[in-house]
Amino acid sequence: MKTQANWFIMVFIVSLGVVGCQGSGQTVNFDPHAFPTTMKGTTNPHEDLTIVVEPFQDKRAQKTRLGSRTHFWGGATHFNVWNGNLGEGMADLALEYLQQEKWQASRATTSEAAAGSAPADVILTGDILVMEANAKTGFGFTDIEVKIRVAFEAKNAVDGSTVRMVLGANGTDSVVTFDPKDVEELTNHVAKDLFNQLFLDLTVKDRAFQLKSDRSL
Repeated sequence: MKTQANWFIMVFIVSLGVVGCQGSGQTVNFDPHAFPTTMKGTTNPHEDLTIVVEPFQDKRAQKTRLGSRTHFWGGATHFNVWNGNLGEGMADLALEYLQQEKWQASRATTSEAAAGSAPADVILTGDILVMEANAKTGFGFTDIEVKIRVAFEAKNAVDGSTVRMVLGANGTDSVVTFDPKDVEELTNHVAKDLFNQLFLDLTVKDRAFQLKSDRSL
């Protein structure tokens, strides 16, 4: 009787584990934000340069979600960011990183446009080409991968020129006990790498953005 009882309890526990590891098909939403800077007392020699960030365009082939987590016992959980409004979300994220780097950046408001406010030195926008977050759960592990690729565009008011660049960043992680926050944290790291590249590639000359490699289009 004892052996049979233990066997029954074991089967019951395993059954609960199977149910718990199955994907429910739900969607988990993330709200990426800029990581706090580790630099203290940083200054920007071009603080007087004004930048307005416009909404980005979502040019991904798959627009319904960011990606999915496939579960060991079947099923999936889906991921999304900014409740699916990637254009506005990416513009807000760009603004956060610009302000963190001490740029005089803002988002244009309807009231400002109606009042005929002075145009900014630079209009920054872009196309989101790739933004993916996927996870795969096996026995005792979950592998996570995040990819972001954006075609940035900076329009200079002083001479009407436009600087374009396509930048990408990706990252991977593996955890034993999975939590959706693991995907959000990796997404934040990859986004930070992306914007670090942007700041490294851009320079200012005559109140206009230029590529340091002088490959503006």
